[in-house]
Amino acid sequence: MTVSSNTFPLVIARFMLACPFLVASVTTLVLLQDTATAGYVTEQNIALISTLGDLGKQVPQDKLAVFLAVMQGMGGFLMVFNHKFGGLLLMLYLLPVTLLTQQFWKEEHISLGLQQDALANFLKNFGLLGGILMFMATTDGVPLKVKRKAHLD
Repeated sequence: MTVSSNTFPLVIARFMLACPFLVASVTTLVLLQDTATAGYVTEQNIALISTLGDLGKQVPQDKLAVFLAVMQGMGGFLMVFNHKFGGLLLMLYLLPVTLLTQQFWKEEHISLGLQQDALANFLKNFGLLGGILMFMATTDGVPLKVKRKAHLD
């Protein structure tokens, strides 16, 4: 007996898994519109920017923030509608971001509380990656379709 991946609980689960990415995407794009808050958004990507700089790649901070926000938004949107490519986009976003920004193992010189915060964020992202992998492994790839009522002529 096969179960469709478009049953109500699985649609809700996909939406819940995609919510952090959808909200982060919209928030980033809204904050980038105002010059007072754009600096905050670009500061969140410092680890990625410095790593790319170490590799010899110069990336403008605002363009990287927009790229990452679009990647999150598209991935979340496609995941809600049961496309595996959405899961792939979110994994391609989450893997480097987690490994570059949540390096709790390098945080010996800071307080124990900050190190535990970094570990908690690392494990949260690790759990999200597990959920995305589960989505990609269990989806039947049939896009979510909205049922329409037949028109009476």
